[in-house]
Amino acid sequence: MPDILNDYKNAGTVLQDAVKTLRTNIRFSSVDDPVKTIVMTSVLPHEGKSTLSIFLGIAMAEIGQKTLLIECDCRKPMLRNYFSIRPQYGLMDVLRREVTADKAVVHTPQAGLDVLSSTVLANPVEILGSERMQTMISEFKKVYDVIILDTPPLGSFIEAAVLASKADGTVLVINQGTTQMERAKAVLSQLEKAKAHVLGVVLNNVEMSSSDYYYSDYYYRDGRKKKRKHKTESTETPLNARRPAADTARTNETQGRNSKSRRITGVEEGEAK
Repeated sequence: MPDILNDYKNAGTVLQDAVKTLRTNIRFSSVDDPVKTIVMTSVLPHEGKSTLSIFLGIAMAEIGQKTLLIECDCRKPMLRNYFSIRPQYGLMDVLRREVTADKAVVHTPQAGLDVLSSTVLANPVEILGSERMQTMISEFKKVYDVIILDTPPLGSFIEAAVLASKADGTVLVINQGTTQMERAKAVLSQLEKAKAHVLGVVLNNVEMSSSDYYYSDYYYRDGRKKKRKHKTESTETPLNARRPAADTARTNETQGRNSKSRRITGVEEGEAK
Protein backbone atom coordinates (compact mmCIF):
# COMPACT_ATOMS: atom_id res chain seq x y z
CA MET A 1 0.00 0.00 0.00
CA PRO A 2 1.40 3.49 -0.88
CA ASP A 3 2.76 5.54 2.04
CA ILE A 4 0.12 8.24 1.56
CA LEU A 5 -2.68 5.73 2.19
CA ASN A 6 -0.89 4.23 5.17
CA ASP A 7 -0.36 7.68 6.63
CA TYR A 8 -4.08 8.40 6.52
CA LYS A 9 -5.00 5.03 7.97
CA ASN A 10 -2.46 5.40 10.79
CA ALA A 11 -2.93 9.11 11.44
CA GLY A 12 -5.32 8.68 14.34
CA THR A 13 -8.76 10.08 15.04
CA VAL A 14 -7.81 13.78 15.20
CA LEU A 15 -6.84 14.07 11.55
CA GLN A 16 -9.38 11.54 10.33
CA ASP A 17 -12.24 13.27 12.14
CA ALA A 18 -11.22 16.63 10.63
CA VAL A 19 -11.20 15.16 7.12
CA LYS A 20 -14.54 13.40 7.71
CA THR A 21 -16.06 16.65 8.93
CA LEU A 22 -14.81 18.36 5.79
CA ARG A 23 -16.37 15.54 3.75
CA THR A 24 -19.71 15.92 5.54
CA ASN A 25 -19.81 19.69 5.15
CA ILE A 26 -19.07 19.43 1.44
CA ARG A 27 -21.72 16.77 0.92
CA PHE A 28 -24.40 18.77 2.71
CA SER A 29 -23.39 22.21 1.45
CA SER A 30 -26.05 21.88 -1.23
CA VAL A 31 -28.95 19.46 -0.85
CA ASP A 32 -30.77 20.29 -4.09
CA ASP A 33 -27.65 20.31 -6.28
CA PRO A 34 -25.11 17.76 -4.99
CA VAL A 35 -21.47 18.83 -5.18
CA LYS A 36 -19.82 16.38 -7.56
CA THR A 37 -16.85 18.35 -8.89
CA ILE A 38 -14.55 19.92 -6.29
CA VAL A 39 -11.57 22.15 -7.06
CA MET A 40 -8.86 22.02 -4.40
CA THR A 41 -6.40 24.92 -4.40
CA SER A 42 -4.19 26.93 -2.06
CA VAL A 43 -2.59 30.34 -1.82
CA LEU A 44 1.03 29.16 -2.02
CA PRO A 45 2.91 25.90 -2.63
CA HIS A 46 3.51 23.42 0.19
CA GLU A 47 0.32 24.19 2.11
CA GLY A 48 -0.88 20.58 2.08
CA LYS A 49 -3.37 20.94 -0.77
CA SER A 50 -2.50 17.72 -2.61
CA THR A 51 -2.28 15.69 0.60
CA LEU A 52 -5.69 16.97 1.68
CA SER A 53 -7.11 16.22 -1.78
CA ILE A 54 -5.99 12.60 -1.39
CA PHE A 55 -7.27 12.34 2.18
CA LEU A 56 -10.63 13.78 1.13
CA GLY A 57 -10.77 11.26 -1.72
CA ILE A 58 -10.12 8.41 0.72
CA ALA A 59 -12.81 9.69 3.09
CA MET A 60 -15.34 9.95 0.24
CA ALA A 61 -14.52 6.43 -0.95
CA GLU A 62 -14.88 5.05 2.59
CA ILE A 63 -18.60 5.88 2.61
CA GLY A 64 -19.22 4.33 -0.79
CA GLN A 65 -18.79 7.43 -2.93
CA LYS A 66 -17.01 6.38 -6.10
CA THR A 67 -14.31 9.04 -6.33
CA LEU A 68 -11.90 10.18 -9.04
CA LEU A 69 -8.89 12.34 -8.24
CA ILE A 70 -7.70 14.25 -11.32
CA GLU A 71 -4.26 15.82 -11.31
CA CYS A 72 -4.64 19.35 -12.67
CA ASP A 73 -1.36 20.66 -11.29
CA CYS A 74 0.40 20.16 -14.61
CA ARG A 75 3.31 22.42 -13.70
CA LYS A 76 4.57 20.18 -10.91
CA PRO A 77 2.61 16.92 -11.00
CA MET A 78 3.17 14.71 -7.96
CA LEU A 79 0.33 12.20 -7.75
CA ARG A 80 2.47 9.51 -9.34
CA ASN A 81 4.94 9.90 -6.50
CA TYR A 82 2.27 10.00 -3.84
CA PHE A 83 0.71 6.75 -5.03
CA SER A 84 3.95 5.14 -6.25
CA ILE A 85 2.45 4.54 -9.69
CA ARG A 86 3.90 4.85 -13.19
CA PRO A 87 0.89 4.70 -15.55
CA GLN A 88 1.50 4.44 -19.26
CA TYR A 89 -1.17 7.03 -20.03
CA GLY A 90 -2.43 10.16 -18.33
CA LEU A 91 -4.68 13.21 -18.55
CA MET A 92 -3.28 14.56 -21.80
CA ASP A 93 -3.67 11.23 -23.58
CA VAL A 94 -7.37 11.21 -22.70
CA LEU A 95 -7.86 14.83 -23.77
CA ARG A 96 -6.20 14.11 -27.11
CA ARG A 97 -8.46 11.07 -27.47
CA GLU A 98 -5.39 8.91 -27.98
CA VAL A 99 -6.71 6.45 -25.38
CA THR A 100 -10.00 5.89 -23.63
CA ALA A 101 -10.34 7.04 -20.04
CA ASP A 102 -10.43 3.52 -18.65
CA LYS A 103 -6.88 2.93 -19.91
CA ALA A 104 -5.52 6.04 -18.20
CA VAL A 105 -7.38 5.90 -14.88
CA VAL A 106 -5.55 3.98 -12.14
CA HIS A 107 -7.40 2.07 -9.42
CA THR A 108 -5.75 2.65 -6.04
CA PRO A 109 -5.60 0.13 -3.17
CA GLN A 110 -8.34 2.19 -1.52
CA ALA A 111 -11.57 0.70 -2.84
CA GLY A 112 -13.62 3.32 -4.66
CA LEU A 113 -10.75 5.78 -5.21
CA ASP A 114 -9.29 6.16 -8.71
CA VAL A 115 -6.59 8.51 -9.97
CA LEU A 116 -5.99 10.21 -13.32
CA SER A 117 -2.45 11.54 -13.19
CA SER A 118 -0.72 14.02 -15.46
CA THR A 119 2.70 15.05 -16.66
CA VAL A 120 4.23 18.51 -17.08
CA LEU A 121 2.37 20.45 -19.77
CA ALA A 122 3.68 23.46 -21.69
CA ASN A 123 0.38 25.34 -21.86
CA PRO A 124 -1.78 24.11 -18.94
CA VAL A 125 -4.15 27.10 -18.87
CA GLU A 126 -5.34 26.54 -22.42
CA ILE A 127 -5.60 22.78 -21.97
CA LEU A 128 -7.42 22.79 -18.63
CA GLY A 129 -9.74 25.56 -19.80
CA SER A 130 -10.59 23.81 -23.05
CA GLU A 131 -14.01 22.57 -24.06
CA ARG A 132 -12.58 19.08 -24.31
CA MET A 133 -11.62 19.22 -20.61
CA GLN A 134 -15.18 20.10 -19.64
CA THR A 135 -16.54 17.38 -21.90
CA MET A 136 -14.23 14.84 -20.26
CA ILE A 137 -15.34 15.91 -16.77
CA SER A 138 -19.00 15.67 -17.83
CA GLU A 139 -18.37 12.12 -19.03
CA PHE A 140 -16.68 11.23 -15.74
CA LYS A 141 -19.66 12.60 -13.78
CA LYS A 142 -21.77 9.83 -15.30
CA VAL A 143 -19.45 7.25 -13.74
CA TYR A 144 -18.23 8.84 -10.49
CA ASP A 145 -20.07 10.28 -7.50
CA VAL A 146 -17.27 12.74 -6.67
CA ILE A 147 -14.50 14.24 -8.83
CA ILE A 148 -11.68 16.06 -7.04
CA LEU A 149 -9.50 18.38 -9.12
CA ASP A 150 -6.10 18.96 -7.53
CA THR A 151 -4.97 22.30 -8.99
CA PRO A 152 -1.88 24.55 -8.64
CA PRO A 153 -1.75 27.29 -5.98
CA LEU A 154 -3.97 30.13 -7.14
CA GLY A 155 -1.61 32.64 -5.60
CA SER A 156 0.92 31.66 -8.27
CA PHE A 157 -1.05 30.32 -11.24
CA ILE A 158 -4.48 30.92 -12.75
CA GLU A 159 -5.58 27.34 -13.55
CA ALA A 160 -7.59 26.91 -10.34
CA ALA A 161 -9.79 29.92 -11.15
CA VAL A 162 -10.37 28.64 -14.69
CA LEU A 163 -11.54 25.25 -13.40
CA ALA A 164 -13.39 26.71 -10.39
CA SER A 165 -15.59 28.79 -12.69
CA LYS A 166 -17.09 25.53 -14.02
CA ALA A 167 -16.90 23.30 -10.93
CA ASP A 168 -19.67 22.67 -8.39
CA GLY A 169 -17.48 23.90 -5.53
CA THR A 170 -14.02 25.08 -4.53
CA VAL A 171 -12.04 24.54 -1.33
CA LEU A 172 -9.12 26.83 -0.46
CA VAL A 173 -6.35 25.41 1.75
CA ILE A 174 -4.48 27.87 3.95
CA ASN A 175 -1.44 27.12 6.08
CA GLN A 176 -2.04 28.44 9.59
CA GLY A 177 0.65 30.82 10.78
CA THR A 178 2.51 31.25 7.48
CA THR A 179 -0.06 32.16 4.82
CA GLN A 180 -0.31 35.92 4.61
CA MET A 181 -3.75 37.47 5.09
CA GLU A 182 -3.28 39.89 2.20
CA ARG A 183 -2.46 37.06 -0.20
CA ALA A 184 -5.36 34.94 1.02
CA LYS A 185 -7.78 37.82 0.45
CA ALA A 186 -6.38 38.33 -3.05
CA VAL A 187 -6.95 34.66 -3.90
CA LEU A 188 -10.52 34.73 -2.58
CA SER A 189 -11.15 37.87 -4.61
CA GLN A 190 -9.87 36.10 -7.71
CA LEU A 191 -12.22 33.19 -7.09
CA GLU A 192 -15.09 35.62 -6.65
CA LYS A 193 -14.28 37.27 -9.98
CA ALA A 194 -14.33 33.82 -11.59
CA LYS A 195 -17.81 33.32 -10.12
CA ALA A 196 -16.58 30.25 -8.27
CA HIS A 197 -18.74 28.60 -5.62
CA VAL A 198 -16.37 28.74 -2.66
CA LEU A 199 -17.38 26.00 -0.25
CA GLY A 200 -14.94 27.12 2.41
CA VAL A 201 -11.40 27.54 3.65
CA VAL A 202 -9.44 24.74 5.31
CA LEU A 203 -6.95 25.84 7.94
CA ASN A 204 -4.06 23.39 7.75
CA ASN A 205 -1.05 22.80 10.01
CA VAL A 206 -3.04 23.40 13.19
CA GLU A 207 -1.75 22.04 16.49
CA MET A 208 -4.54 20.07 18.14
CA SER A 209 -5.01 20.80 21.83
CA SER A 210 -7.07 17.64 22.35
CA SER A 211 -4.29 15.29 21.31
CA ASP A 212 -0.52 14.93 21.29
CA TYR A 213 -0.77 14.42 17.53
CA TYR A 214 0.38 17.39 15.47
CA TYR A 215 -1.80 17.68 12.38
CA SER A 216 0.95 18.53 9.94
CA ASP A 217 4.12 17.70 11.80
CA TYR A 218 5.09 16.12 8.50
CA TYR A 219 4.13 17.30 5.05
CA TYR A 220 4.66 16.03 1.53
CA ARG A 221 7.03 17.52 -0.98
CA ASP A 222 7.93 15.83 -4.26
CA GLY A 223 5.97 12.81 -3.08
CA ARG A 224 8.21 12.25 -0.05
CA LYS A 225 7.49 12.87 3.63
CA LYS A 226 9.56 15.65 5.21
CA LYS A 227 9.81 17.17 8.66
CA ARG A 228 8.19 20.60 8.86
CA LYS A 229 9.99 23.64 10.22
CA HIS A 230 7.42 25.28 12.43
CA LYS A 231 8.79 28.82 12.66
CA THR A 232 8.51 31.17 9.68
CA GLU A 233 9.53 34.80 9.75
CA SER A 234 7.84 37.36 7.55
CA THR A 235 7.34 41.10 7.34
CA GLU A 236 3.68 40.60 6.41
CA THR A 237 0.89 39.79 8.85
CA PRO A 238 0.25 36.03 9.01
CA LEU A 239 -3.24 34.66 9.45
CA ASN A 240 -4.05 34.21 13.14
CA ALA A 241 -1.01 36.28 14.15
CA ARG A 242 -3.09 38.30 16.59
CA ARG A 243 -4.92 35.32 18.08
CA PRO A 244 -3.91 33.57 21.30
CA ALA A 245 -2.33 30.15 20.90
CA ALA A 246 -5.21 28.56 22.78
CA ASP A 247 -7.63 29.78 20.14
CA THR A 248 -5.60 28.82 17.08
CA ALA A 249 -5.02 25.30 18.42
CA ARG A 250 -8.69 24.34 18.21
CA THR A 251 -10.13 23.47 14.82
CA ASN A 252 -13.69 24.32 15.82
CA GLU A 253 -12.97 27.95 16.69
CA THR A 254 -14.03 30.77 14.39
CA GLN A 255 -11.33 32.73 12.67
CA GLY A 256 -12.77 36.16 13.22
CA ARG A 257 -16.05 35.79 15.10
CA ASN A 258 -17.62 38.84 13.49
CA SER A 259 -17.17 37.58 9.93
CA LYS A 260 -20.14 36.66 7.74
CA SER A 261 -18.98 33.09 7.45
CA ARG A 262 -19.00 30.44 10.13
CA ARG A 263 -16.04 28.26 11.04
CA ILE A 264 -16.50 24.56 11.50
CA THR A 265 -14.00 21.80 12.14
CA GLY A 266 -11.46 21.83 9.35
CA VAL A 267 -13.36 24.18 7.04
CA GLU A 268 -14.74 27.69 7.03
CA GLU A 269 -18.05 27.91 5.18
CA GLY A 270 -19.04 31.06 3.38
CA GLU A 271 -22.02 32.13 1.31
CA ALA A 272 -21.94 31.10 -2.34
CA LYS A 273 -21.11 33.96 -4.59
